[in-house]
Amino acid sequence: MVISTISQLDIAALQAIQTIANPALTQLMLAITFFGTPVFFVLLAALVYWQGHENRSFFLMNLVLFSSAVVGALKFAIARERPSADLFKVLASDASSPAFPSGHATIAAGFFSYAYTFVKTKTRAFFAVMVAAVAFSRLYLGMHFPSDVIAGILLGLVLGKANMLARNRLFHKEFRPSKLQEELALVGLVILAVIAIMFLRSLPMSGIFIGFYAGFFLFKEMRLQQRKLKSKMLAAKFLIGFALLAPLFLAGENIVSIGIALDELQRFALYCLGGFWISWLWPVLFEKALGTKKQ
Repeated sequence: MVISTISQLDIAALQAIQTIANPALTQLMLAITFFGTPVFFVLLAALVYWQGHENRSFFLMNLVLFSSAVVGALKFAIARERPSADLFKVLASDASSPAFPSGHATIAAGFFSYAYTFVKTKTRAFFAVMVAAVAFSRLYLGMHFPSDVIAGILLGLVLGKANMLARNRLFHKEFRPSKLQEELALVGLVILAVIAIMFLRSLPMSGIFIGFYAGFFLFKEMRLQQRKLKSKMLAAKFLIGFALLAPLFLAGENIVSIGIALDELQRFALYCLGGFWISWLWPVLFEKALGTKKQ
């Protein structure tokens, strides 16, 4: 009875929301929905990492990974169908995964919950608007029912808070692993990789996390430190770093042709290299260009 009532409310609410559909708004919603994707937050993690905040970036990647893993497990356990094109305007498509809960809403809300304690009030308000906009875009585009999105937001808030508590308890200071910590970290890396491969929607996507974690622990083991840069030099670091990272991701998505058809393992290798580029290759190359500085 309860499920039937929720289903009826979902249908009525989604149909009402889609009455405002028009071509211009559709293009805007397609752009906004990108801000709930794992790729966007991986790029954000790169931005944070290259500013010298390696630990914050590490936990942001953790948040994306665990959110994606939990959502993936719930999606296939519950197996709820997405809105049907017979009843709704399906303006974007993702037939590869079930609907409940919304992964985009989960990751966006998780980031809001994680970042809440260390950002200013105005920034919090901006992030809250971002969560609402991403959630609305999923409904407008006919990708989810309202209950999918609501569940995703609630799940994200919990995961974000849990991630922040873990960060505060474990690594409230600069993370410099001892030999034992290093071994435990490697075990954790293996577990994270297994989770990623099992529950992320594709093998290539798991490569980003594996490459990132490998680079992160290597960077810490070498006791490297990134310099605090002035705005112009930091902007150059971002521009060059992303300019050299983009071809790896674009080729991995077959957006940029490299003359051969890439299989899953080849795409995985490209993504793995991309993650390693974020956390080790580019920071080390840039520091060497400036003169490497050790702690």
